[in-house]
Amino acid sequence: MKFKREYSIALLVLAGVGLLIFGINFLKGLDLFQKRNVYHAVYNNVSGIAGASPVYFNGFKVGLVVSTGMMPDGSGRIVVDFQVNEDDLKLPRDSKVQIYSSDLFSRAIQIFVGSSNEMAQPGDTLIGDVELSFTDALGENIDPLKAKAEGVFASVDSVLISFQQILNPQTVGDIDSSFTNIRKALESLSQAAEKIDQLVERESASLTSTMKNLERVSGTLANNSDEMDHIFSNLDTLSAELAHGKLRAIMDELAAVTEDMHKITADINNGQGSMGKLLKEDSLYNNLNSASRELDLLMEDFRLNPNRYVHLSLFGKKDRLPKLSDSDIDRIGRALEEQKKP
Repeated sequence: MKFKREYSIALLVLAGVGLLIFGINFLKGLDLFQKRNVYHAVYNNVSGIAGASPVYFNGFKVGLVVSTGMMPDGSGRIVVDFQVNEDDLKLPRDSKVQIYSSDLFSRAIQIFVGSSNEMAQPGDTLIGDVELSFTDALGENIDPLKAKAEGVFASVDSVLISFQQILNPQTVGDIDSSFTNIRKALESLSQAAEKIDQLVERESASLTSTMKNLERVSGTLANNSDEMDHIFSNLDTLSAELAHGKLRAIMDELAAVTEDMHKITADINNGQGSMGKLLKEDSLYNNLNSASRELDLLMEDFRLNPNRYVHLSLFGKKDRLPKLSDSDIDRIGRALEEQKKP
């Protein structure tokens, strides 16, 4: 009786342990009564993966992670053991097992079937791959942005410092004076525009008359277009005739006349011909000067003694002796002296 009680206690303990193991595996999702197709994959980082993490194929759950552990070779890599519950899923040897973010906070494993003709057997090690988590990807993208932002802030800071150095009181005063000058220029332009408006308003009648005159002139030109065409055709004819040799002939004649004038001028300058002798020789001048003096003496003598040249006597006989005053004698003497001079 006592022996049977010990056996029953032992059986109860074994049954409890078995139920405990079954319950733990059941909670993990492991079915002890199902054939276990366990595969392995090696990773450098298994963040977010633990026991009972799901394994998916094209979004369909085909298994779960059995266990994780360090590689015994001391490399620091981590091996993940996962179970595939679907017997119909055939895994080639080059299939890839990737850790990815199944949602915003949890990680899982997904299987990418390879193209090899050789199939993997349970217990084989497949290719492990890791997709960056949302936070890792965000951090990886934020870090460059952060560096760029820091550079931008540094540039902005340097620009602000430069502006602070530039915008000293003197520069601010210069800027204010520049705006003042611009305002004055705009006011001047406004005044000029007002003056132009007033001028246009005052001269509107003249402008209107001018425009009417222009219209009349254009109308006259339009009405006399035939005559204008005739004039232009005559001009074309004249220009054509000039181009055909008449202008050349005229220019040749002008050149010949100019050459003759040069020759005549040269002969005159050289004392050739009547004009040249008249300009270059003094004999004609001397003769004319002498003749002028003699003519003066003759006229003086005629004035003093008209009886020598014209005789009119009504009473008495002709008086042949000249009657000269003292001033006449002096004048005649000076004339004779000037005539003796060379």
